[in-house]
Amino acid sequence: MNNLGGKILREAGLHLKEGMDYDSVNKLDCICGYATYYLKTCENDSKMINEADATVFQKLVDIDITLGTELSRQLYWCLYYTTRWDIIKVLKFLQIKDLKIIIGYRLW
Repeated sequence: MNNLGGKILREAGLHLKEGMDYDSVNKLDCICGYATYYLKTCENDSKMINEADATVFQKLVDIDITLGTELSRQLYWCLYYTTRWDIIKVLKFLQIKDLKIIIGYRLW
């Protein structure tokens, strides 16, 4: 399952460094799994839009959940990178039983 996330990212045209797996992606700043790595990489600052594909995002979310990423963290970072409803609704956050509210984030 761990290698599948990297394969999906490469198929989506993103160049994940060789040897990067779920644990190493999680150590990057402002990332909690393959799905948020994908969202961060799909930001288009010049157009002020996130160009992520919802189908690819769904596949990566499913992998992240299997590997232990909490949905509440994915929701937080999803909203950090995009406000596109087609992306947000992938998380099915209304079904989260243990939603933790994260207020503020320090980048230092």
